[in-house]
Amino acid sequence: MAPSCDGPGDDRMFPSKERAKTKYIGREKELDLLSELFSDVRSGNGKLVIVGGEAGIGKTRLIEEMTETQNFKDFNFLSGRCLYFKDTDIYLPFKEMYSQYRKLKKGKDSDTTSPFNQVSGQVEPEDDLTTPTEQEFVPMSLIPAEIDLDEEEEQGMVVEGLLEFDKLSHFIFELLEDGPLCMFIDDLHWADPPSIKLLQFLAGRIMDHRLMIICTYRPEDLFWGEEESHPLAEPLKRLSRDKLFVPIELTKLGRKESDILIRNIMGIKKTPRSFGELLFKRTGGNPFFIEEIIYSLIERGIIDPTLPDWAENLDPDTISLPTTLKDVILRRIHWLKGNSMSVIRLASVSGPRVTFDIIKDALEMKDEDLLEALEELVQAKFIHEIEAEESYEFENPVIQEVIYTELNHSRRRFLHLKMGKVLEDRYSKNPTVWGNIANHYYKGKDLEKALFYLTRASSYYHQISPQKTLEYLHMVLDCTERLPQSDSIKSQHLEVLLEISYQCLLIGDWKRAREFSEKALNLSSVLRKPLEGGKAKVILAEIYRDQGDFDRSVQYYNESLNVPHEKGSSEIIARSYMGIGYVSWRKGDFPKALEMFSKSLQYAKIENDLNTIGALYINIGNVFNHRGDSSKALDYYARGIKHLENNGNFIEASRGYSNIGNVHLQLGEIDEAETALEKANSMAREKGKSDSWWPNMNLILLLGTRGKYNEADELFEAAIEHMKEKNDQLGLGIAHLYYGTVTSRKDMSEEAETLLLRAHGIFENLGVTYELGRAKYELGEHYLRTSRFEEGKDYLDNAYVLFKGMGAKSRAQIVRDRLLEIRDGDGFI
Repeated sequence: MAPSCDGPGDDRMFPSKERAKTKYIGREKELDLLSELFSDVRSGNGKLVIVGGEAGIGKTRLIEEMTETQNFKDFNFLSGRCLYFKDTDIYLPFKEMYSQYRKLKKGKDSDTTSPFNQVSGQVEPEDDLTTPTEQEFVPMSLIPAEIDLDEEEEQGMVVEGLLEFDKLSHFIFELLEDGPLCMFIDDLHWADPPSIKLLQFLAGRIMDHRLMIICTYRPEDLFWGEEESHPLAEPLKRLSRDKLFVPIELTKLGRKESDILIRNIMGIKKTPRSFGELLFKRTGGNPFFIEEIIYSLIERGIIDPTLPDWAENLDPDTISLPTTLKDVILRRIHWLKGNSMSVIRLASVSGPRVTFDIIKDALEMKDEDLLEALEELVQAKFIHEIEAEESYEFENPVIQEVIYTELNHSRRRFLHLKMGKVLEDRYSKNPTVWGNIANHYYKGKDLEKALFYLTRASSYYHQISPQKTLEYLHMVLDCTERLPQSDSIKSQHLEVLLEISYQCLLIGDWKRAREFSEKALNLSSVLRKPLEGGKAKVILAEIYRDQGDFDRSVQYYNESLNVPHEKGSSEIIARSYMGIGYVSWRKGDFPKALEMFSKSLQYAKIENDLNTIGALYINIGNVFNHRGDSSKALDYYARGIKHLENNGNFIEASRGYSNIGNVHLQLGEIDEAETALEKANSMAREKGKSDSWWPNMNLILLLGTRGKYNEADELFEAAIEHMKEKNDQLGLGIAHLYYGTVTSRKDMSEEAETLLLRAHGIFENLGVTYELGRAKYELGEHYLRTSRFEEGKDYLDNAYVLFKGMGAKSRAQIVRDRLLEIRDGDGFI
């Protein structure tokens, strides 16, 4: 049985026995509605239900799940499937249901000569059962007085025709004598016209019977590219107009539901974020597409879910679409007219969206011809119009990918160059379009023009969107490698390596950041460019600093301080002093931290480097935060955010908002903390920063404070996964500390102790004094809650010593007051 959805037919990449049936995802409302309808039908109110949705959306699976509901249990069930209507016998789904009816009635007094065979001219061998007389059929008086038919049908369908429908449906009403009945017709879009007319006939007669007729169809298949309309189109309009059926429209899964489906298919406990995002983007949330891609990846050995690191380093280019998915789309394309085919090919090349004017210029097509082509593509549900923007986009990203991959290389190159030229003519002065122009010239293999626009685009997006910047920089890198190797090209190559490593650092991709900064360091030595070498060392220092390897970090910072004093060196020196100050702050040496920040500020002002100045103010705020001076901390955070936002560095500014949230949490100002943390998260996400986990760390505490333990638990699990991927030891420690604090307050003593001890061990290994003091304090409080007074007192004593020694006066006072609370003259209160 199919695991989660309906597909293009019986063609499967794997035999069904290799695919376990997964939990049905995201259709609770639809199942509840069907269950209510069954209750109504059981009371004698017949219903026609028509379920619509694109191929693979889960229509057939919905019916399977429907048959498992409690309200369905006492219903007889008949089913029939339509085949492509131009190649099938008439009344095929009803013939299948008649065969099932005979099995249900076997041994009873019933008709065994199929009325459908009589209609189609086939002769069925008679058995010992007699054929009913005409009087045994439903009387003509039960046929509705008026059946809504067009003029031509009214003239052509005489009483004998209605009597024929009456005879053909007799077995259905006979079976109703045995109890309520459900009839299912699958793939109604392929039904032959007589079957559709018989369904119309039944729709008007079932209201007073215990009969549910449920049909599924694909709206996109109601287009067949011919002059006359699809046989189902007009009947659906009539049935809808007369309110003779209940419509159910199945939509794509959301991101969360998509992740759940991935877990069910693969038998894993968690969906890796990057894999979930990639698959959702490629499939648009279509469950069948998700399933087919996963099995294709497993079959080709691209992934092995039994391995712990199966999702790491997965190349998106390896996620090719299996044949089953291509067939679903390609078999619809052959209906398209020539102009429509030209338009959809260009659209597949253009990107996510394309406008009328761009298509017109690129294809040099007349307005009327283009309008007709677009209308046909919209009708066929390949694309839809974004009215507010007067543009068009594909109904599903898979459609675009299939059409694009079917183009031969020469046509792709030709269309990309066409698009590049049209966009350049229109938007060469618009920086938001430079990247698009560059992309078309790059794929059209005009490397010089591509390099020109890629360089401009990456510069424009430098601080606006790291993800876009990285995309363009990798293309620049490829261009510089393929163009003739002049000195200027080699220098540009080095600059690109440095910029890629810096952008990777910004988004928290430390592995790639280290890879490219090491390449840049080696190339700077070959080209004898010590200033660029200093920049590479600063990036390496910051990577090791963020991972908690403070000794190696300070080593690189000190080496970068030795760069020659020339134009541009002040920025390197400023960042180096700031980095050393950061490490000093983490280790609890607040005086040295402030000394290094002061030196950094002097050099940052020489270059008027607003980014470094803003980051320095946030770091100085951190020192005052740990010293317990909340008002000064908030003031410096606000000053830092102002500098960073004015300079367009919203990613670094998000760190300031996160720290503001932390201060408000410590002050018990929960609403203010939530506002700041939401601002930090939204700002980071908007600018493409995947590493927004510091505000999420604070949210763990916030959610625990509000008693939202399940949400805190989900966030902790995601944080642990993320920090392990990055090898962020400090982040792992803080996640365990915060969640340990939450679980301790939730009275989960054993788990809390494990988490807090783990955090304590990490901080001890890293030598981060302030965080170690916090872990000791929380362990002390935990042991006091669990009546282990001696251990609790010892940890609080140690926390007090640490906070006092580093000058964290406010924290030290809190611990001292707590110790005084629990002491009396001879022991504990």
